[in-house]
Amino acid sequence: MTYSSTERPITSGQKQNVKSLFYGCEAALPKTNCSLTCRAWLRASWRNLFSQRRIVVDRTNFESFLEFIELDSLSVTIIRFIRSLHIEQGESWLLYRSTGPRNPKTFQFDDYLQRLVGLVSVKSLRLGGIRRDIGPPTIAALRHNFAGVSVLEIHSVVLASAEQFLDILSSFPSLSGLVLGGVAIDSLSEVQCTHDSLHTLLPPHTPPVPTTLTELVCNLPQDETIFLFSWLTLRGAVSIRKLNVTLYHELSNAAVSKYLRDVGPSVEELTIGSADINLPDDFTLSPCVMLSTLGISVQFRSRSNALNLGVPPTECFIPLIKILQTISAKQLKEVNIWLRPNGHMTQEEYEQLDWDGLATVIEQPLFKSLFRFRFFASPKHVEIVRRVIKKRIWEQHPLLAPVVRIRAWG
Repeated sequence: MTYSSTERPITSGQKQNVKSLFYGCEAALPKTNCSLTCRAWLRASWRNLFSQRRIVVDRTNFESFLEFIELDSLSVTIIRFIRSLHIEQGESWLLYRSTGPRNPKTFQFDDYLQRLVGLVSVKSLRLGGIRRDIGPPTIAALRHNFAGVSVLEIHSVVLASAEQFLDILSSFPSLSGLVLGGVAIDSLSEVQCTHDSLHTLLPPHTPPVPTTLTELVCNLPQDETIFLFSWLTLRGAVSIRKLNVTLYHELSNAAVSKYLRDVGPSVEELTIGSADINLPDDFTLSPCVMLSTLGISVQFRSRSNALNLGVPPTECFIPLIKILQTISAKQLKEVNIWLRPNGHMTQEEYEQLDWDGLATVIEQPLFKSLFRFRFFASPKHVEIVRRVIKKRIWEQHPLLAPVVRIRAWG
């Protein structure tokens, strides 16, 4: 091909710049034929595409995924550009405790994980449906094939022991973020735990918490919560800056409380899920002197709830107010409150919340640096809550009007 004096060939650098314009544009990427137009654009398109997408591998597509891995040993494929990977062993929608024969719909990590090689760009890994029968091959495969992972998610798994859980974590030396949901550990249910024996849930030898770990999200049963935070407390996990924890039970809440008392100065962002009236008497955020963002989920029952379950509206702000009264951080900038009734709420019911007590706390000098105090409600309730806040906060406490806001979650 020849070019006139006014035409210039597009350099590879220019092609890369053009392709970068599509970064993050999910709607545009499938409509472009950049990858097919020029070989030089192929890797750039893969890099941009898989930087935003999570690839899910389970029993239905595992063999096809292995074909890509085998092909990657001969030529460059998408395998080298995948950054987020979800591997599902099976049945992650329930905590499978049966000790019977394997379900044919699942595949065994011990047999397959070692074959997942060449995933050099993976930084985020989600493991789902792990069962107690995993052994050393799984741990070895995680350490060898996914050592570069910085964010690990473990969901809906049943493990045999605490040691098994700690072995999985120790496979990721560069871990900065950890998300735990629905993790059951069989050996913990065999221990009778009290306030004075939280340490009994820890195995004899526990590894240190990764010094790179800065963010932890956990929604766990009582015993698993106690074990996790007893370990974090024992090992002085001072590197954690962002903590998101669900409070359900008195004993597990005590373990979280002890952790915050010991390493609270390192926590900058804290989210407390499902705060209830089972908070221990000594629960306090006063050690969290560097706290800048606080989130609290408040659950309560509505009149429409046929089973009459949950805390009534008149009481649901009790733990919220109690928590806010313990804050000592002078640089607190943001508080987010999620209102979660277990049924439809009327405006009359929302007005039963202790808005005056809450406003009294927010008006204290400590909260003068507060940038915003936001309530989040369901889209169906947001206008009802807005009317209540207007009546009970904005009109009766006008100085709080610029700070207190209402948003729909989602």
